[in-house]
Amino acid sequence: MLLLFVWGVSFWFFLTPPGDSDFSQIMFWYEDMMKAEDAYIFVSQHPFNDVVTIGNLVYAFSCVAYVFFLLLSALFYFVLYVCDLREVPLKKAPKIYLSRVGWVFLFAIVAFIPILIFLNYFPFIFLFLIPACYAMAGIIFFEKKNAFSAVAGSIVATFGHKMSIFLELIVISFLYYLIMTIVRAVLTDGSPGIALVSSFVTAYFTLVVARNMGTRFHMITILKK
Repeated sequence: MLLLFVWGVSFWFFLTPPGDSDFSQIMFWYEDMMKAEDAYIFVSQHPFNDVVTIGNLVYAFSCVAYVFFLLLSALFYFVLYVCDLREVPLKKAPKIYLSRVGWVFLFAIVAFIPILIFLNYFPFIFLFLIPACYAMAGIIFFEKKNAFSAVAGSIVATFGHKMSIFLELIVISFLYYLIMTIVRAVLTDGSPGIALVSSFVTAYFTLVVARNMGTRFHMITILKK
């Protein structure tokens, strides 16, 4: 049911995304600014708000909201899956999720801008950070620590697991991009068909990563004991 729900929201977003996804004028403005002899004079003569539209802002905001939706959905499946592995009654999963998800959401909001900056200048740093933070969600939900303490705890907990986590994520990412490449080659861009298939693949692999994260957290917990 969760997969169908995420698929439905993703299909709606892929087929009719809110706002205007055409950022070509902004890109032209940026290229002209970089070519200008004096960027300050160029910006004063050609303000940025002349090229950005309300539709662009709505689309950008909707993309961010969609990413957070996928994050929250993945975390809910993560809690369900870990509860199942630990033989915790699944009726307790919503309570566990709702009582602690605020910490993850707060951390995601605070870290969102720094993550974008680091991704722009140091893209390969995430090859090390993501495996190191792989147990963070489990520590927040099941060890009841705040998000910032959970980061340090995850770095320690994943000692000896980071390379295998990294390889698993590489395989998952490769399969996702391979399938998406085939879908884009076979189906017409912008058609309902490609939106339907692409949204399902995105929803499915979002939950695949959550399941993998749950498996890893459970494995780390067992090895500690």
